[in-house]
Amino acid sequence: MPKHSSIYLFSKTSYPDVNHIPILVPTYLQPSIDFSSYDYIIATSKETLTALDKIGNWKDLPVLAISEATADFVRQEGGTLLDIAQGYGKSIVSLVCEKYTKLKALHPHAKVIAYDIEGELHKSGAQIDSFIVYETSCSKEEKIELPSDAICIFTSPSSVKCFENKYTFLQSFQIVCIGETTASALPSYLPYVLSEITSVQSTIEMAKSLQK
Repeated sequence: MPKHSSIYLFSKTSYPDVNHIPILVPTYLQPSIDFSSYDYIIATSKETLTALDKIGNWKDLPVLAISEATADFVRQEGGTLLDIAQGYGKSIVSLVCEKYTKLKALHPHAKVIAYDIEGELHKSGAQIDSFIVYETSCSKEEKIELPSDAICIFTSPSSVKCFENKYTFLQSFQIVCIGETTASALPSYLPYVLSEITSVQSTIEMAKSLQK
């Protein structure tokens, strides 16, 4: 058995040392984007940059990354970083309003969003255009049998909703969420813990600390 056999990560991307359940399936879209019209990109996930790869060369523009994990992806892909926010949408809005209102932002995002960055920045007079570059749907793969002591990691509200399509939440499960927005999608009666940092790796470390 793997060392952390009771930890289950419900997400699009797998991570080592835990059981990955690919509960979300991305579909990439290809809107027409003139990259030369923008000064920088607001990237709220690695997935948005993967989607942009299929549209044009996003590496010509510096990236304002939502978190260190997204910033690491930018570095790995040979992109340029403009700045790094604190892991959630409101921190991006604060950062742009403080430092980048005179620049025009390209904001690629998923069809379903947890926080309206474009709307909030428009209120502040910032220049921003948004494009839907991917959408997610629930995987049609067969569900697996979860042990009663499962530690379940959720990294987005969509992952919670897709879980509920196949599974039943048990009171014996321990639940780790990447942030409050994800946690708000859980049934109100369920207790949960939040990762210390808004990153998947941090949720995994928190899950490991819960093991008995």
